[in-house]
Parts: sequence; C-alpha cells; structure tokens
Amino acid sequence: MSRLFKALSLALAIAALGLLGIFAASCGSSSTQYRVFNAMSNPNATFAFDVTVNGGLVTPVGGLGFGSSQPSKGYSGISSGSNTINVYQVGTATTSGADPLVTSTLSLSGSNQYTVVLMGNSQTRGPTGWAAQAFPDNNALPPSGDIEFRVINAAPNLPSPVNIYIVPTLSISGATPTFTGVAYGQPSQTPTEYATLPGGQYFVYVTTPTGTPLFPKPASYNETTGIFTLVLTDVQDGFTFYTQPWLLTDVQ
Repeated sequence: MSRLFKALSLALAIAALGLLGIFAASCGSSSTQYRVFNAMSNPNATFAFDVTVNGGLVTPVGGLGFGSSQPSKGYSGISSGSNTINVYQVGTATTSGADPLVTSTLSLSGSNQYTVVLMGNSQTRGPTGWAAQAFPDNNALPPSGDIEFRVINAAPNLPSPVNIYIVPTLSISGATPTFTGVAYGQPSQTPTEYATLPGGQYFVYVTTPTGTPLFPKPASYNETTGIFTLVLTDVQDGFTFYTQPWLLTDVQ
C-alpha cells in the first residue's frame, strides 16, 4: 500500500470521526423534550396565552387555550440546560416592548422528557400566582397489559395537600390512597410517583388527607395501555377548583 493511499485513508477516517461527533452532538441537543400545558386561571376572562421558548413562539395562532397542551400530542425537542419560557397575553408575544406575564428559567437535563405546567391564579401573589414549572416525566413503558398514572396538583383553590384514589369501583370504602399528600405545585410522590395498574376502567377520587371526597363524583377513565398524567386545576375563571382532572397522554 502506497504512502499516499495510507495518508488518504487516515484523513478520511479522521473526517468520518469528526462528522460522527457533530452528528452525536446534534442528536444530544434535541434529545431533551418538553410539552406545555395551560392551567393558568384568570377572572379577567383571558384564557389563552402566547408562549415563547428562548424567544421563539411555540403556540398556535390564537394562543394556548386553558386545559390545552402544546404540542397536542407527544413532545417537542429542545436543547438541554437553561431554557427561558415567557408567557404573554394572546397576540402580543411578537409585539415590540410587550411585557411577559410570566418569565421562568427552566433547567432541563439531557435525554429526558418534561411537562411544563403554566399554573396559578392571576388574582393571587406569592406561591399561587402565575408561574411556569417543569415536571420530569418517567416514560419507561410498564409491563404489557399495564398502565401508569401520576398526578400533578396545579389547583390553587384545592385544600392542600390532597390524597388521590384511583380505583376500579365506585367506592373508596376500605381502599388505600393511591397517592398521599399531593401539595399544590407538586407531583404525586408517595407512596410512589407513578401508580402501575392493570389496563381497564378506573375512577379517580380527590380527597382531604382524612378521606373526605372533594369532588361531587369521581372522574372516570378507561385506558388499556400507556402512561398518563392527571392534572388538577382550578376552573378557568379561578374562583374554585375544577372537578375533572385533565388527562394527558405521556406515552401510548
């Protein structure tokens, strides 16, 4: 083999390694994923908002409506690390000098998926005022035939914390809570973050820590496969809590 051929082969190998590194880096930058869910209540009847991430508008024309997700299914790619999310009155995100209603810097680690919840009540200050919070999702599929649920409490008007029962019957008499102590602004964490259950129909009760139901009747879901997030919210105008948890499909 000639010296020229050896040198050319070495150069090609080095170039290939360089391209591979660029490809890996580009894949790593989009391996972090997110979605945005709007649970921001507002007595002033503004229920849709413009959302930007790192300065780019990510919501559709007309804004992100209350109880809606962007994207409506699945997740969007984003760079890992610090990302800035701004929320504006609908139609103003691209207006020069517009002030955001919410500004949050979210630290997102690589190769993870996140649900970013816009939450709070516009008439309050402090911990229940408008905010954007990222919740890491654990989307490792459960065994075949099983489903998984978790809960995020984004309802300022609910007594905090609450217990959650996810049961196959129209009664919680004698039942053990599926999740306990779910405080406002927190996901379910005890006794586990996600509940793994056989696929089928389930009724969801939200109660006080002593077991008193807070909703007039349980919500019902019939799922055979997948991972799901239930989000507790206020009603749109923020004067009370909504008695139907929103169901987000994480993986199906």
